[in-house]
Amino acid sequence: MTLKKMTINAILDYIEDNIEISPIDINSLVEYSGYSRRYLQLLFFDYIGMPVGKYIQRRRVSRAAVLLRLTNLPLVTISEKLCYDSQQTFTREFKKHTGNTPLQYRKDKIWTFKNQTGHRHLDTLFPVPELRRLENKDFFGTPVCFKEKIPYTAENSQQKWNMVKSLFSRSDEPLFVSNAISKENKLNDNFIINSIFWAKKEHSSIEGKIDEGLFAYFTYHGSIKDYVFHINNIYMNVLPYYGLQKRNSYDLEIITRNTDGSFYFEYYLPVNDDNISICPDIHDITYPLQKGKKTVSSEMMNVEQSYEK
Repeated sequence: MTLKKMTINAILDYIEDNIEISPIDINSLVEYSGYSRRYLQLLFFDYIGMPVGKYIQRRRVSRAAVLLRLTNLPLVTISEKLCYDSQQTFTREFKKHTGNTPLQYRKDKIWTFKNQTGHRHLDTLFPVPELRRLENKDFFGTPVCFKEKIPYTAENSQQKWNMVKSLFSRSDEPLFVSNAISKENKLNDNFIINSIFWAKKEHSSIEGKIDEGLFAYFTYHGSIKDYVFHINNIYMNVLPYYGLQKRNSYDLEIITRNTDGSFYFEYYLPVNDDNISICPDIHDITYPLQKGKKTVSSEMMNVEQSYEK
């Protein structure tokens, strides 16, 4: 990697590390990098494709969007957390980028990503999604619930991945896992992930439903640690790049263990079909047919009640 690319990556990391600590502008980046203002602007634009100031604005708005969707933090707390000089400035800048006020964005059933960008490095690839349509599908399984913080680093998801390793120690059959996210009742930057490992009805303690509709399909081959970064990249970079919006429904991960110990991940992310001109054929999910008791959809399920400290 060239020195210029290493410099840009270091600047991207500096912005990310300080976005909730102090206001960041071109002057602070000049002081950090040692480059002149003009040279830094030209270098950044050449590699990122936008001015430094615009990138910083988008990162702040993108972090605010995640906090609005996944937490109950008051607007004034979010504006202070991201170093805006006032709630009014935050509201004005957020609406300018997303087209919605923070309150409208928080209440919308569809998670939109207009003019948002995630943290990345210059060598970060944007995988091309394949659009697939799935039918309604009820499933049964075993829940694993855990808290995570924003920004998401999967720090507390070891319980989920321990379950993955444990199940693969008994069988080489692919694992089916569906996830739903909900807010924690407390006013903090935590959110709750409820992962359900699909199983036959007689071995299950809970049930859910894959809602019919359009899904963005991604694949990944590698380690669990790198897969977590891959998912972050999909949400914060790939969805905005392709203009896709997330539906409030269960997703689906199909995990296969390879002979070398690595994993093959297939990820179905529910997306809104507005402004999508193509109509993909129905894709069948190969899993034993399950029938039974009343189904709880991802919108109806109270994940908070499933979480125990």
